[in-house]
Amino acid sequence: MAAPRSYEMSELQVHPQATLDACQARASCETCGKSVKFYCYYCCTLVPGLAGKVPRIRLPFRLSVVKHAGELDGKSTALHAKVVAPEDVEIVTYSADCLGDADPRRCALLYPGPGATEAGEMDFALVDRVVVIDGTWSQAKRMVRDHAGLRSMQRVTIAPRRTRFWRYQSLGDSHLSTIEAIYFLYRDSAGSGYGGEYDALMYFYKYFYEHIQANYAAVPERQFTTRQRSGYIAYDSAVPAANPRPARRDTSVKTSYEFDDDLGLGDVFAEETA
Repeated sequence: MAAPRSYEMSELQVHPQATLDACQARASCETCGKSVKFYCYYCCTLVPGLAGKVPRIRLPFRLSVVKHAGELDGKSTALHAKVVAPEDVEIVTYSADCLGDADPRRCALLYPGPGATEAGEMDFALVDRVVVIDGTWSQAKRMVRDHAGLRSMQRVTIAPRRTRFWRYQSLGDSHLSTIEAIYFLYRDSAGSGYGGEYDALMYFYKYFYEHIQANYAAVPERQFTTRQRSGYIAYDSAVPAANPRPARRDTSVKTSYEFDDDLGLGDVFAEETA
C-alpha cells in the first residue's frame, strides 16, 4: 500500500469562516424544534440564519451513508455531506433492511482491501449508488461481515491520504474521518480534471479544523491528550484566534461530541473508541 499523502485545508475552494463566525447563536430547527448551531444533527437542515449562505451542490452519483446505531449524531462528520448535498445523500441507521430495495449488484461499497477498485478507475455509471459506512473501524468490519448485502457489493477505494481529523484514534493517520473519505471518493472519481466542484463537502469540516487550530495556536499552554500525534497544531503557521478560549488543563472531561455546544475545544481531542 502506498504511503498516505498530505493535503492542505488551504487548497479547498470554500471559505466558511466569515459566514459561520457570524452565526454563533443557537437557533431552533424549523423541522424538529431542537436548539442547534449551524445545522440540525437530526434533520440535517441548516438553521434559518444560514439558509442560502452555505454551498449546496449536486453530486454525480448517489451516496448512502449507513450509520452504526452507536454512532452519536453530534459526532458524525458524515452529516456534513447530507447538509450540503441533500438531494444526493441519504443517511440510514444500520439494520438488516437498511438498504431497502437497493440491488447490491448495482451498488459499490467504499471499503479498502484486496479486490477494491480505485475510485479514479471505476465507471460509476454502472452503479446506482455508493455506500459508505459511518462508525469506528471495528464497527465497520462487523457491519460488513454480518450484512449479506454489504458483504456482496463490489468495493471501491481511494488513494491513501493523511487525515486532518482532531479526534485521536490508534489505527494511524491513514484512517480518515467519514467526511474526508466521502470527499476524496468524489474528488478521485473526477480524475485529473478535478476543479474543486466537490470541495463544499468539506465546508463544515474545514471550519472546525481551522477553529481548533486558531484557538490552540493562540494559547500554546492549552493541553490536549498526549496521545494526539505530534505537530497536530501548526503553531508556526496557524492564525491565532483573536478571542481564544482560556486554557483548560483537565483533559479527562467526557465529551458529548456536540460541536455546536459552543465548539468546546477541550473535548475535540478525545480518544476515538473502538
